[in-house]
Amino acid sequence: MEPVHSEIEAWARSFTGNLDYLDWASSRLTLPDWLALARLFRPKFIEVSGCVLWDRAYHPENFQLWHDQVNGNPTAIESVLNRVRLWQFIDVDSQEDEVAMNSLAQDIVFFWRASLENAFPEKEFEVSIIDIGDGPEVGFIVRRPTTD
Repeated sequence: MEPVHSEIEAWARSFTGNLDYLDWASSRLTLPDWLALARLFRPKFIEVSGCVLWDRAYHPENFQLWHDQVNGNPTAIESVLNRVRLWQFIDVDSQEDEVAMNSLAQDIVFFWRASLENAFPEKEFEVSIIDIGDGPEVGFIVRRPTTD
């Protein structure tokens, strides 16, 4: 088993038997915690004015503000709204935490891509990690034909 995080490994060693990350989670998370995490890894998406948006990111007034700001460019709107900024939700206290958070971001990319492809099989998506210095953000846009 690859190392998950030293805190999980230390916890597992404090017991007899073969405990792992799932045992760690089951000892700490409630059903609402599990459901919230499931929505992070398999979010819902909506289509609005030619944009595919993460349902959590869509608020009509904010959408309209960005729509006006970027002259209705759907890719620009998606690139701003469709981001989960992990650094806003997760405290990082060490180099190990940074590595783990980047690994988490990669996992979210994988699952968001699969969820988007499942929800919109006729579209292609670019799902990526953006790091502007504060920490990783996962975002997505629809790949659209370029008009030259």
